[in-house]
Amino acid sequence: MSIKKILCLVLALVLCGAAALAEPDLESANARIAELEAEVEKYKPYYDAQVIAEYTDGVIFRDAVMEEYELTASMYAQYGIDLVQYGYDTQIKQQIVQSLVRDAVTLQKAAEMGLDQLDDETQATLASEAEKNFETYIESVSSSMLENGYAEDTVRDSAISYLNENGYSQEQILKELTDSAIKDRLREDVTSAVTVTEDDVKAAYDQKVADDETNYASDSAYTSARSSGAEILWNPEGYRAVKHVLIKFTDDQSTRYSELTKMISDLNAELEALDNPETTEAPADETAEATAEPETEAPRTREEIETDLAAAQADLDALYEELMPKAQEVVDKFNAGTSFDELIDEYNEDPGMQNEPTKTEGYAVCAESTSWDTAFRDGAMSIESVGGISEPVRGSYGVHIIYYMSDIPAGAVAYEDVHDQVEADALNDAKDAAYETAVDLWLDEAAVTYHYDRL
Repeated sequence: MSIKKILCLVLALVLCGAAALAEPDLESANARIAELEAEVEKYKPYYDAQVIAEYTDGVIFRDAVMEEYELTASMYAQYGIDLVQYGYDTQIKQQIVQSLVRDAVTLQKAAEMGLDQLDDETQATLASEAEKNFETYIESVSSSMLENGYAEDTVRDSAISYLNENGYSQEQILKELTDSAIKDRLREDVTSAVTVTEDDVKAAYDQKVADDETNYASDSAYTSARSSGAEILWNPEGYRAVKHVLIKFTDDQSTRYSELTKMISDLNAELEALDNPETTEAPADETAEATAEPETEAPRTREEIETDLAAAQADLDALYEELMPKAQEVVDKFNAGTSFDELIDEYNEDPGMQNEPTKTEGYAVCAESTSWDTAFRDGAMSIESVGGISEPVRGSYGVHIIYYMSDIPAGAVAYEDVHDQVEADALNDAKDAAYETAVDLWLDEAAVTYHYDRL
């Protein structure tokens, strides 16, 4: 039993004991109360040690903080990061305490305002979502357990037990979803009167354009942002949008590709060494001669290296030829009038052409791009006009047939084209600021005291 539970029992005994005593035995009652108060004082240091933060009408206990911390530490450990070793443990614990206090105070405020009472339909929706989420967790853990040898007939129960032991249950998920819904209602109520003017929207647009011009000077930052679906209000010079069909190497072909390209690289290095032999100084004295390293074998002749290089290149050519019949089908069908999107659906093996936003918007490529396989980049830039396709391009993943979809206009995106989205973003930012101001006020009113030294 935890200290806080023991203390609650002791306090309950104080109240019950005092109520049960008859008025004529007042002296005995006072003596008993004093005795119990002494007992409370005895346990109070243990209780205090468990309190990490105090606020009006509430406390945050150490157990709650450490439970969150252990989950966070476990998550970081999966990426090879030991929070203690890297010195992040104290900072993370304090952030968790602050987050728990913030949640408690905002939920307390929502209750004061009557916003914690959700209607039956909302509760039913949240319960269904919690059940669905928990089932997803069960399936994920069960799959992992089956791969590790768990019996199929007991794996579901084992997965549920594992999840419950680690703080995941359908009830806990429902509580988190419910708390989130209540806080959303609170935010909406507090910020319902917040608006933005047209001047605010224009200022937000100008700032976003300036930020994007700075942020997207780097090719990797720009292409990554486009591929992730970020809203972009400024585009650098020289980019075009392309789609492609990838005829992908099989696992066996990919292995052969790696072996052959390494062999070719090694042979080219050998030729380089032949053209630029290292010079060695003659031994300075007889002692040096006696201790000198034994002579290495004479380097192979240029003819021998070039013969091997030609053979490796021929094998690489033959490997690509295995993909060419399907690649040629794509070219022939396109030339016969089949739309490139249809060809992607039928032939492509690149997930980027199956997922948004790149499925619709394509990839952004320019002559200096460093984000793509060089062969893909050069193939994309080789197409002379919008609407055309490349010759089959040999890449590190297989063969590409690339489609020149459109040019990407450089500079700022027209204000009217993005007005509605910028306005929505500006309003959301204004509401965020107003809500944070309100939360800060509630935290001040709650008179929060932190006891980080007890962690």
